[in-house]
Amino acid sequence: MNFVRKPVLLILLVAFTQFASVACAQAQKTPATTVAQAAPAVPTVPIRTKAPDDWIVYEDATYTPVVDAVSQHLNAARKAFAAKDNKKASTEMRAVATELKLLAARANKENASLIGEDEALLAADKKFSKDTEKRMNTSAQKVSSAAEGIEQSKITTMADLDKVINLATRADMDRRWQIIDVTAWYPVTEEPQRHFTDAIADYAKKDYKAAATDIRKASSYLRLESGRAAGDAKQELDSSVTRLDTLAALVEKGALKDEQSMAKTFAEAEHALALAHREKAMESWAHKEYHKAGYELKAAAHGLESAAGWAGGEAKTAAESTVIGARALGNKLASGAHWTHEEVAEGIESLGNGINAMGQRIGGVKKVVPVKTGS
Repeated sequence: MNFVRKPVLLILLVAFTQFASVACAQAQKTPATTVAQAAPAVPTVPIRTKAPDDWIVYEDATYTPVVDAVSQHLNAARKAFAAKDNKKASTEMRAVATELKLLAARANKENASLIGEDEALLAADKKFSKDTEKRMNTSAQKVSSAAEGIEQSKITTMADLDKVINLATRADMDRRWQIIDVTAWYPVTEEPQRHFTDAIADYAKKDYKAAATDIRKASSYLRLESGRAAGDAKQELDSSVTRLDTLAALVEKGALKDEQSMAKTFAEAEHALALAHREKAMESWAHKEYHKAGYELKAAAHGLESAAGWAGGEAKTAAESTVIGARALGNKLASGAHWTHEEVAEGIESLGNGINAMGQRIGGVKKVVPVKTGS
């Protein structure tokens, strides 16, 4: 595959891709003629994409976006501690513990609600939910201890605080992401592509540190999605995280020898995201969570479109109709419109074929899971 070689050309290509996505989002897919199935009532206001409010930075190189209540309180705790306001810092840490306990309770509730679901899905889901509940409660206890440590001046430096945050909560970010609501994860689904685009622009200006920072920020979202993924999709995301981290280190040193490798690495990352979101769409559909399935399809379509943009004009043309179809179907499911079983099955299968084709173009080996016609 001939990836785009020059940074300026990459910027133009991505800009065109992002402009085209607006038009794609407005496209309508002709409904199937079979009897339509009504989706359950869902919010009428569509969820919009947006950048995160802030970032928590660990060891000057690892980033976590502030996207949920836990990360918001953690960020506030770090800022208060930096300002030597230990009382507020300890209060925010206790708020983190409270949020973690609420998430643990939610995991327990979801575990109970799984009774009566498909037996093949039940065993794995129950185990994950129980494990998540236990881990969240354990983390809550550690954070509560940290709050006391701040008040008693046992935690005196930001480095000490970050160690506690790192051990107590950062390791569980993937678990929080697993049970987090669609209104939290969907708004930031387009952020990796934005950071990849910014990285290319910074690299063209020889601002290597800024380019590396953007790559690391993009990588943070793949880490989160890896926590929601399983099987081949998780492996692809984890592999992409490793490649992105390696790329960021090279870029920061100005030691990247082949600019083409940046585009290839970004294409692989977006392909991995498309693969993961498409599989989550299948999972949500199987659980009759049609609203979630719609947003997963929209996210998968964005990942495929972005991967095609990095892979070049041929790939973009080949993926265009698949992206339009997946987005239209996703919009229908997310909005609570009527759809048919055949329509959704065909749409998810078509998206899978498009993702597989893109994987072959960029040298990927993982393939999507086939649609189960009984879903």
